[in-house]
Amino acid sequence: MGSMVSGLADAVLGVVEGVGLSADTVARYRRCCGVVVKYCDQRDLDALSARVVEEFVACQQERARRGEIGPNRRNALVKSARLMLEFQAAGAVAWRMMSPDPDLALSGSSRAVLKQFAAAASLELTPGSVRLLAGEIRQFLAYLGRIGRSSPGAVTADDVRGFMVEVAPRRPAGIGNVVWSLKRFFAFLNAAGLSDVRVDGLLARAAPRRVRALPCFTREDTDCLVKGIDTSTPCGKRDYAMVVLAVSTGLRCCDIVALRLDEIDWRRDEIRLVQAKTSRPLVLPLPALAGNAVAEWILHGRPDCGAPEVFVRLHPPFVKLGNSTGSTLMRRRLARAGIDHVARDGKSFHALRRTTGTRLIESGAGLPLAAQILGHARISSSGRYFALASEQLRQCCLPLENFACTREGLR
Repeated sequence: MGSMVSGLADAVLGVVEGVGLSADTVARYRRCCGVVVKYCDQRDLDALSARVVEEFVACQQERARRGEIGPNRRNALVKSARLMLEFQAAGAVAWRMMSPDPDLALSGSSRAVLKQFAAAASLELTPGSVRLLAGEIRQFLAYLGRIGRSSPGAVTADDVRGFMVEVAPRRPAGIGNVVWSLKRFFAFLNAAGLSDVRVDGLLARAAPRRVRALPCFTREDTDCLVKGIDTSTPCGKRDYAMVVLAVSTGLRCCDIVALRLDEIDWRRDEIRLVQAKTSRPLVLPLPALAGNAVAEWILHGRPDCGAPEVFVRLHPPFVKLGNSTGSTLMRRRLARAGIDHVARDGKSFHALRRTTGTRLIESGAGLPLAAQILGHARISSSGRYFALASEQLRQCCLPLENFACTREGLR
């Protein structure tokens, strides 16, 4: 195999071997790169292109649908092809975690419609809302694929009703998001002339969205959580820095995980970043406790690697932490701190952010200041923390002395 594609495979395998992955993992990617090379040889292709990789991905997805390969194998094949294309374009490639493409389970036409819909929604909504919207509609399109609806024009009101019946038992608290997403999606289809189905009447009387006032941590809980972390190990240094940073600044877990070394201004004791959820810039002071914890991790715990992120994996490959870092960290640290925790009790990494917001309100900070520190796009988003500030709620209570009793007795 003397083609350029074979050389790309060798280059990617060199990167895989260089980051310290296990022998089994290296062997798996060697087989995957071989599949890409064979695919190109069978079609007399001497180089990769975006179109070739797209066709390769579609081929592997079809194999997965037929049951010839599993989803993990499919994802590894897709990742290998994309890394080879990246090396061809840039002359280098950095090994990193790649989340499986959530659209792989959709047909080509459904992926195209979803892409157009997300692009249109991004003109009006924040990136976080667009991701939520796309996620809901992705499930709807997958449902349509299962029942044999190949295009939006073939969808009927009964299909929408069937989807709602299927999803409602699994989403009792999030059905409002489903309804909102479907209304926006069909408004887009109607405007684009892709469907004449009107869902406003069908979804007009959806149940109101349930909003729970999830708890924050008490000061005793946070003290116990922080003191229970053994900072003599690299893992402890990293977890301690992340927890203290979250409590001190109120940053979201996704922003802490993505925090880069160049986003910390050590001279001014500031953090300057762009929020992942809202795409809005945010500048926050870096308290001494959090700054010292982060510095201790960087100087004495962080692996020596070229990753731009502050927090990275402790074992090869030394890359950015994954999306499940927050839940894994809290599960580990709550157990060691002796704090009771069950599923959906609100004691998550995000509860550290709720704790910061609540303490801001309790300290007398007004909603505008709380919203600014927490990076909320709207002041009303910070209002939920009033529900957790018990003393401030008591001050809002009206006295009952002026309300005379007109009748006594049981009804």
